[in-house]
Amino acid sequence: MSTALTPGQHALLESELQLARQKALAALQAQRGGSDRLAHAATLLEDDPQEHEPERELDQARDSLLLAELQAIDDALLRLKTPGYGRCVDCSAVIPFDRLQRLPQALRCVDCQAGAEAGR
Repeated sequence: MSTALTPGQHALLESELQLARQKALAALQAQRGGSDRLAHAATLLEDDPQEHEPERELDQARDSLLLAELQAIDDALLRLKTPGYGRCVDCSAVIPFDRLQRLPQALRCVDCQAGAEAGR
C-alpha cells in the first residue's frame, strides 16, 4: 500500500484540519467569553469562589479539552508536511485514507489505537 497521499487527498485533509482548527478556536473563544484563560478563571472566582467551584472545574476541564484538541490539530498540520504523515506511530503501517479523512489527526492505525485505548 502506498504511503504517499495524492495531491487531492493532501489538500482535502489540510482543508479539513484547517476547518477543525477554526471550529475549535471558535469554541474556545466562546467558552472563555472572549478573554484569555487566566482572565476567564479570575472572572469565575470574582463572586463566591465556593459557590462556583463545580462550575469552574467543569469550565477548566472543557478549556483543557479544547486546548488539547487544538494542539492535536496543529500537530497534524505539521505532520501533514512531512513524509511520515499517515503512518502509525506504533507499528509504522499505513493509516487508511478513510480513517485519516474521518480523523486527520490520527496517530495510529485502528488496531494500535484499540490497543492503546485498552491499555489505559
